[in-house]
Amino acid sequence: MDEFRAGVTACLRSWSALRTAVQSGWGGVDSLAKAEYLRQHILEFDFSAMDCMDLEDNLAIFMEEEFSVVLEDDSERQLAETIWRMYEQCQQGDTTLARQMVAVAETALAQVEEYPVQVQSTECDDDDDDDEAMEADEAPTLVPAVSAGTLSARDYANQYLFGPPRGSQLPTVPEGPVRQLGEAAPPAPEPEMDKDGFMTVTTKGRKKK
Repeated sequence: MDEFRAGVTACLRSWSALRTAVQSGWGGVDSLAKAEYLRQHILEFDFSAMDCMDLEDNLAIFMEEEFSVVLEDDSERQLAETIWRMYEQCQQGDTTLARQMVAVAETALAQVEEYPVQVQSTECDDDDDDDEAMEADEAPTLVPAVSAGTLSARDYANQYLFGPPRGSQLPTVPEGPVRQLGEAAPPAPEPEMDKDGFMTVTTKGRKKK
């Protein structure tokens, strides 16, 4: 399914809602990582048990929860329908649509680089200039992808969507079960006492800069 993975990569790269959200840092410092998570989520989507509307809902919910973006242009529906058709065709050995999406993405990204998106600020944004400046400094810089013409479908799909996430790796999931909302915190360990009856204190080393 390398062609399908390449097609999904191309679709997400040319999705202006996602690209603008990442470029503007609306997902915080992990915006690039969240885009990678979205691609992985789509690639792991259960196409046999779900339908196109489920995929559409997933896209809209992800954008709202992770980037605080409420889509009003029905772009999530168009994207879901394209990915769904692409999956069905690739399952039948027809990779025409997947390759077309890669070609479309190449053209779209070339236009974006020539005419970058300008994000307009609102009146509410003007009330907090310091926060705006901080977010602008933390907003990720999108890295141009290597041209698909020089890559195989597998290599194209293995590229980052918009650039390496912070730390060049996705956040790791902590070991053990996550404490649920309302669940009491685990009890603190009992202090260690030395032979003279004094408490043993462990100091943290200063982090190296």
